[in-house]
Amino acid sequence: MTCRASISSRRLTFGAAFLIVATTTAAIAAGLLETIDQEVTSIYEKSRDTVVKVHAQRQLQIGDSPFSPAHRVGTGFFIDKDGHILTAATVVGDADSCWIEWRGQKINARIVGRDPQTNVALLKIEPAADSATPFLPQGDSDELRVGAMVVAIGFPYDLPSAPAVGFINGIDIRCGNHVFATSHVRASCRLSPGQGGGPMLNTHGEVIGIAVAAHADDQCYALPINAAHKICADLLQFGQPQYTWVGLGVSERQLVINPTLSNQWQVFVQQIYSNTPAAAAGFRQGDTLLNITSNEVHRSADVLNTMFCHRVGDTVEFTVLRDGQKQKLVLVVAARPPQEPFGIESTPQLGALKPPGQSLIVVPASQEH
Repeated sequence: MTCRASISSRRLTFGAAFLIVATTTAAIAAGLLETIDQEVTSIYEKSRDTVVKVHAQRQLQIGDSPFSPAHRVGTGFFIDKDGHILTAATVVGDADSCWIEWRGQKINARIVGRDPQTNVALLKIEPAADSATPFLPQGDSDELRVGAMVVAIGFPYDLPSAPAVGFINGIDIRCGNHVFATSHVRASCRLSPGQGGGPMLNTHGEVIGIAVAAHADDQCYALPINAAHKICADLLQFGQPQYTWVGLGVSERQLVINPTLSNQWQVFVQQIYSNTPAAAAGFRQGDTLLNITSNEVHRSADVLNTMFCHRVGDTVEFTVLRDGQKQKLVLVVAARPPQEPFGIESTPQLGALKPPGQSLIVVPASQEH
């Protein structure tokens, strides 16, 4: 009898301990959710005044018969105190006129420039005298990591602005057969029509990207803000983006299949185009790329990302491995010919799995007629 009582007592003690642990775990989870809720609300409230609804309109006419103007609505955000606004090029399209809704007012906006390749457009309003527009602080998109929480803000359909919370699921240079001009942020934020062109923020409330495309499984793509600002600078200075061209066709190959090992990929020269900076610099087929300026090269994305930041006329130093010896090759960057796509090829190690097909859809603007 004493033994049975002792066992019952132990069971009761264990049950009480389990209940305490379960209750504590639930309390911790509830506390974390409440913290996240408060953080997202705070980020949205601090940022909402910098986010604007963008309207773009184009008058349609066939012969002498005018039609109702095509009207698109999307999202944009201020990037400086002078009234410059970043939005998606698909929101603006080939509009004849553009304006924004901000602080209950309708304000005309000038289209500074567009870049269909990255789906970015730059607008400009004239702030009132002796006033400045609020703008989002810029984060460093080069520091982004998979798993980080992000908040996208936009105007879904004809509704007020709203936040969409998600996590970074990848930093991708391609989606299926589509190759980006530079790596894009893939995040688990579901975007509705009208939210294209909106900002993507980190947990500090800093803008780290602009929403430019939708992806399967309720994900989206954002152009990193560092890349977006480079495009904006090009539009302001040259009236069009500066895409570079050196005349190299490169491929990547996986040396080992072991996720625990670093530097397991290698990028090599597969083709040198004639009459190009690469041909003049002395590149050879089979050269392994080690560095571009001070940036190490391990994947094809490293090449595209580094060259994206350069402009036509820049002098760039490459370090290659040829016949077991390192060599320095210097070239002057040229302008990318219009017919040349942003292309890379992969040569995987035998037995590597082929990635599944993916679909990329530009985030549509809300359509009004």
